[in-house]
Amino acid sequence: MATENNFLIPKWPVELQRVDVVKARFILDFVSPCVVKPADFLSLGRVLRVVGRQFVDSYDFAAIQQWKTLFQPALSDDPVARRKFQKPAPAFVVTMPIMQQELFDAGDRLELEVLFLGTGIPLIHDFLRSLIHVGHLGLVVGEGLFEVNEVLSKASDHSEDLVWRQSDPLELLTCNVLPLDWLLQKDHITNDVVVKYVTPTRLMVNGKPLRKPRFSQVFPFMLRRVTSMLYAHCGVEVLDDPTYLLELINDLHEVESRLHWHDWRPLAGRKGLVVGGFMGETKLQGQALEEVYWLFAVASLLGIGKAATSGAGQIAICA
Repeated sequence: MATENNFLIPKWPVELQRVDVVKARFILDFVSPCVVKPADFLSLGRVLRVVGRQFVDSYDFAAIQQWKTLFQPALSDDPVARRKFQKPAPAFVVTMPIMQQELFDAGDRLELEVLFLGTGIPLIHDFLRSLIHVGHLGLVVGEGLFEVNEVLSKASDHSEDLVWRQSDPLELLTCNVLPLDWLLQKDHITNDVVVKYVTPTRLMVNGKPLRKPRFSQVFPFMLRRVTSMLYAHCGVEVLDDPTYLLELINDLHEVESRLHWHDWRPLAGRKGLVVGGFMGETKLQGQALEEVYWLFAVASLLGIGKAATSGAGQIAICA
């Protein structure tokens, strides 16, 4: 129901109260120089997965399962869930760092913010172990060796606690676990909501990227990403049938859309071709925002599209 002064009251699914998250910040100190560009983080998820696997004992079944749970989660055994949800992505999302510089020298610092979801929370030690080993190899093609100096964890009072130092054993790392709805809850929103695509967003349809999509084309990707991640890593099924939201989104008015294409980097082995995505913002209006805002808010934490695990497809919601 709309309130006075053109405000709307968003509806929050009670299931979100059963979703646990950790927001951690890893402090990286460079020990050798390196030129770092935002696109270099696109492969970070894959590099962490590969490096992490190298240090798992092939005969340690429990350790292999932990690695898979964090980096390469399996499809559900439930045939109904297989049809309803996309292949689950890793149980963490890296926020693309906002860098004031490209050239990092020895002694410079880079901060990496990571959200861990549900099943990924007990495995933060494995993530840290992998990140430490990536530091020994270099952030960019053997350059930019770094050390993980500290880990900080967001607390319920919005402060940060220092939860690990480089001199500590990995087992001492203990992060603050927060309910997802604590990060999201808002009593009201305006009737103008702006969806900002902060980092290039790559959405593929029939093998081709959407370059300047309408929001009605973006929303199904947002819906699949959010519902699949919540189900795979938290065992939470927020929607019995997404058809209602897919129809409801047509009641929103796309008041303004200012999107542009941004090229990330050349495509390896394909001369003249580049990997990119769209950026910009779209303003939406309509009573339906009350019903769908929760999904926008969760998507702002998880990102959408290709390489969302590594920081592509980051979304900010202004309401």
